[in-house]
Amino acid sequence: MKKQILLKNINYLDVENEVIKENVDIFIENDLIKEIKKSTKKNFPDFKIIDCINKYAVPGLFESHAHLCWLTTFENNEKEKILEQFVHKGITQVRDVGGPFDALKKMKEDISSNKMIGPEIFYAGPMLERSPLHWGKFNEKLPGFTVSINTEKDVDTIIQKLQENKASLIKTFNRFDLKIYKYFVKEAEKINLPITHDPGAPLFNSIPMDLAIDLGIKCIEHGKAPWPSVLKDDLQKEHNKLLNSKYKPEEYQALAMKIFSMGIDSISIEKLHKLADKMVQNNVYICPTLTVFNKSEEKDKETTEIVKTLYMMSSFFIKELIKQNVKIIVGIDSCMPDTFQEIKILKNLGLSEIEIIKGATKYPADWLNVYDKYGSIKSNKKANILIVKENPLQSIDNLEKIYMVFKNGNMLYKNE
Repeated sequence: MKKQILLKNINYLDVENEVIKENVDIFIENDLIKEIKKSTKKNFPDFKIIDCINKYAVPGLFESHAHLCWLTTFENNEKEKILEQFVHKGITQVRDVGGPFDALKKMKEDISSNKMIGPEIFYAGPMLERSPLHWGKFNEKLPGFTVSINTEKDVDTIIQKLQENKASLIKTFNRFDLKIYKYFVKEAEKINLPITHDPGAPLFNSIPMDLAIDLGIKCIEHGKAPWPSVLKDDLQKEHNKLLNSKYKPEEYQALAMKIFSMGIDSISIEKLHKLADKMVQNNVYICPTLTVFNKSEEKDKETTEIVKTLYMMSSFFIKELIKQNVKIIVGIDSCMPDTFQEIKILKNLGLSEIEIIKGATKYPADWLNVYDKYGSIKSNKKANILIVKENPLQSIDNLEKIYMVFKNGNMLYKNE
């Protein structure tokens, strides 16, 4: 028996044309949007009618930098409650950028089979880098959280596992041998899996952001990523000389502290704008995760100052990239449904309401190659819809004034 729902007299955001279309009827059949028509007084007896007059429909949101595997370390009822909260906040899809296959597959299957309520999960599986593993200690609690890629054979092995485990993307992280990285990119293209790249530490990246773009990478993680690519010439010369020499921790630390103390004075605005132009020309996205650096206190004073500097620099880079029309994807680097924290920061940096919403709907769907099903409200797409009480284009805060949330055509939340 068909499940048929009619959202009557609703206004909806057309993200492609960046406009609100007023007073329409959205017909939902099973898990899909069947049709969108101008609202009429005609009766539809086969449909359950929900009056949405003066309400606004937005595509279900993406959280685009999650590590949901950490939820498996919580009590089971707490894990289920958190996953349900994603949906209650209108986050109907998650792009997971690092965790063990088994944990993520099980979570996805339990949600798909309705054992628990949660978002649709698009996962990368393990974080991948050259040995020694930066986050290797996490493999004790979460075996397979991060995996070494040192040879072409390692690439072939992980590519096979990515296919077998039905990954939707690949996450490369931190250190890589350049020859191996080029081989990895080529092999990933063969199986049509997009790679998102986190260059790693704030400085001394083996695959820095500009090089990753030249190699064909279309998404970069973290707002700090531009830093080593846009240093002033004298600092970049010193930086690159150290990077290509035998590792000397004390020299690395001395230069890093010098650059950190200079902050914005360490960079070339001209280089930053050229990097932004390269991103726009190559249709490259960035997921800033500014929330993760927006902390006031750490364990010690030195770490606190480093985190403050990272937040300042990341915010500066993203503010400049926004001015240059670089596409921003919304994510927070967490296992929690706190995406609205990132949204507020991006708004304060000058990102418009429509670009924020596209960064949480259309852009991640485009990058994941699933825009035929997700990311906009359109006929034959998944009926993942966030309904809010006020116009989100007038104020991004209105995205939190939630009235209802639909996922796969099911009303999973209603604000009474």
